[in-house]
Amino acid sequence: MFNSAIIEVIVGMIFIYSLLSILVTQINTLITNLLNTRAKHLKTGIWDMITDPVVRAQFMAHPLIRLVPAETAALPEQSLSAQSAEQVTARDPATINYIPATLFSQALLDIIAAQAAKNLYRPLYDAVERSLNGADEARAREMVRRLQGSSISTDELRSYFETLPSPARQSLILTLDRTLKAQAALANDDTNSKLIPLLEGIRHVQEPVFQKALDTLLATARSVEEASAKLEFWFDTRMNQLSDKYKRNIQYLSLGVGLLLALALNVDSLHVARTLWDDPALRLTIAAAAQASIDSGALVQEVNPTQPDSAQPTLIPDGVPTPEGLIDPLTPVQPAVPTEPTTGELVSEARDSIDQLLNLRIPIGWEYVVVEGGCYADGENVAECDNPRNIWNLAPANNPGWFGFLVWKIVGYIITIVAVAQGAPFWFDLLNRLARGRSG
Repeated sequence: MFNSAIIEVIVGMIFIYSLLSILVTQINTLITNLLNTRAKHLKTGIWDMITDPVVRAQFMAHPLIRLVPAETAALPEQSLSAQSAEQVTARDPATINYIPATLFSQALLDIIAAQAAKNLYRPLYDAVERSLNGADEARAREMVRRLQGSSISTDELRSYFETLPSPARQSLILTLDRTLKAQAALANDDTNSKLIPLLEGIRHVQEPVFQKALDTLLATARSVEEASAKLEFWFDTRMNQLSDKYKRNIQYLSLGVGLLLALALNVDSLHVARTLWDDPALRLTIAAAAQASIDSGALVQEVNPTQPDSAQPTLIPDGVPTPEGLIDPLTPVQPAVPTEPTTGELVSEARDSIDQLLNLRIPIGWEYVVVEGGCYADGENVAECDNPRNIWNLAPANNPGWFGFLVWKIVGYIITIVAVAQGAPFWFDLLNRLARGRSG
């Protein structure tokens, strides 16, 4: 098919590595699903970013986030003790793969602004409660709330207070003047009035490291939109760092899973390559299977579902869609990305991948066959004694070449482990370029 034995062996080995890598990724995903690794990793990143225990608990339980089971006592407008905050954050995380940067900034700004409601505007709420009753109290509280949300100006609120009877009028106007003085201490003019609740909220953050981080980010913001953009940039930067760590952990997991697969399935790269070279019929069969998988799109369909963390597919030069590579689930993804398969689906897919490997009839797997007559007599049972798949041949008492077999297999296993750790997208892209380049 490729008119070259060397090319056919290379294509066959790459195709085998592609299938093995798909199987490794399926097992990786199954393990991370069972252990909820992504959510735990995400929680660790949030823990490191938000060092204030109360704000951290309110963020994790915020209705927009729900990283831990929601609790009314942890909502932004509720008071929360350090002990209660610790109980909230100690809970196991929900199954959440990532948090969009926009939701992070919105939730955090909401929590910070809620701190201002309990401090900057609290005297106004208290004065309304002391001075008014009934419908007047409800109307005044609503006006203060609208001032806090920057939907009305201080002049409008003052005008409303002036319509109230004395002595409530004098008490409320006096309290409003004091609030304005507190605002003046935070801003030189009223053009940044929407930022005042945020700046006031930062001032009341208890943990100094987190307070300093927020102050550094938001001190130069000229609008709420700019403050939100700065928080989103901070979140994206930290999540990218966390993603790098997560990818390294997945690579280590891939090496471990690759080792187990190499031993369990006896995937010795040196023996497989030598068999392909010595057996033209098997070599042609596997090369044809590789070409058919590319032409039909079957291989890319197997690669894509095993990449739940991948971004939208890109196009390689010949126009065949393929994943960009492993992207940590902590990174925001497009809604078009398919949902992650269930545990049952992953087990079924892994079983199908193993069956696909075995159906290729490649020399993998173990067998135990006692060689009658042994292997120590010259010229006796040469073929049987040279079979590295036979566990019997690896025993020193059975075969004089057992040590060479062992060294050969270790080298073959190492090659297999390193190869499958590269990932299915890597091998698919290489196989696609090689196969289509030769066919063109």
